[in-house]
Amino acid sequence: MLHREIGGAKTMRDQLAHLAGMARRPSITVQVIPRIGAHVGLSGAFVMAETPESHVVYLDHIADGMTTDSPAIVTQVSTRFDTLRTDAYRGADSLMMIEEMAVKWTP
Repeated sequence: MLHREIGGAKTMRDQLAHLAGMARRPSITVQVIPRIGAHVGLSGAFVMAETPESHVVYLDHIADGMTTDSPAIVTQVSTRFDTLRTDAYRGADSLMMIEEMAVKWTP
């Protein structure tokens, strides 16, 4: 995402500046995944939601999406998320990378 141009340089800069602004908020953590090699996040996007009564995941793929509260699937997605967080750069390092790339995308 940091290096793949989508929408032109100005759009990239604006999106990265917005992402950096969000990452500076105390209740938001943004972590960048290293560009080298494959990782479990490449298998598709997901969203996890948690309440005191329920854990739900939304899985997105090229043809469709699915919401489920299946304990087996929720556990599998949670494990993959933990793996991604472990492989990702720390939040402060990720923010620095995002800010540096925003400057590089400045026309």
